[in-house]
Amino acid sequence: MPLDRRSFLATTATLAATATGGCTGCAASPTASLRMTAEDDAGLAREALYTFGDSGTEGGADPEPSDDLAVRVVDEDPVTTEDTHAPLPTDRPVVVNDGVYRFAAETVDSRELRSFSVTINPIRVDEGEETPGPNDRIRYGDLPEVDRAVLAERGYDDERPIGIGTSLSYRPEAVEESVLVPELEYPVVVWPDGPARFEVDGASTYTVYTYELTAERVASAAAFGADLRERFGFSLAVLPREEREILDAAIDPETPAPDGDDYSGYHVASDEEPSEALRSLVDRFRERDPVVLEWEHDPESRRASGEYVVRYDGTVYWASLQVDESAFTETPTTEG
Repeated sequence: MPLDRRSFLATTATLAATATGGCTGCAASPTASLRMTAEDDAGLAREALYTFGDSGTEGGADPEPSDDLAVRVVDEDPVTTEDTHAPLPTDRPVVVNDGVYRFAAETVDSRELRSFSVTINPIRVDEGEETPGPNDRIRYGDLPEVDRAVLAERGYDDERPIGIGTSLSYRPEAVEESVLVPELEYPVVVWPDGPARFEVDGASTYTVYTYELTAERVASAAAFGADLRERFGFSLAVLPREEREILDAAIDPETPAPDGDDYSGYHVASDEEPSEALRSLVDRFRERDPVVLEWEHDPESRRASGEYVVRYDGTVYWASLQVDESAFTETPTTEG
């Protein structure tokens, strides 16, 4: 399954942490990996930007709530919603279906909520655990409406949870009506499928904001991708056979990955040295500019890891390259 820009960045961050000892028990970072995915101009835009909507899901997967929200904002503009922070990115353009948009989020209202950390553990009557007496328990249906509403919001209206720690949020004025928070009047709630013990572990206050979300269309995805191709694209041509074999392996999605890494393409395992052909190919990438957009951190000069737009054998590819720089700057080991 192709990785989008967000997934690639997460992957490279993990690799970096592994290489520096920041990941206990993780697989060792590959010495190098290269994956090339054929893309049209619209596909280049989707690789470079956060993507929402139908184009952001694969294999019929259910869309995330943020996908639905992004599409609503584009279709309805404006849309009002509540959240603790702006629910869509406002500092960079994004792809929504076939267009590139910039979102804006204006705060139009706010309200405070009280959050209570609770632990809910089922009482295993069938295993011999005893249910407290009637003065210490309350049926779910007899709870005050404010408590039932909060539990239902968490999905705990039809059956008791199976041992969880979670948080329950109340409007400050509703807390007085609760029999669960801040002090438990009944330490046990009895659902139709059995009793569960409540514990309140702590409380805090936070603010929920009402945002008015709007969207401005910047360009079509195809036009944005064409601009990326013009700005960053370069050609790999007239290459030695050994370097072409590496590129061909990077394109092949069936190439198995070593070290437990599921990132398909061409890989050099962590305990292997890069070939002279790979060193030469990496130098070709190093001489070019990776795709770094205006709002992103500019990588260190001469470091090869990054994402590139490459034309190879008449096809345009989005290329994701990750290298352990120390393996490419140290003198290769030679057998004497």
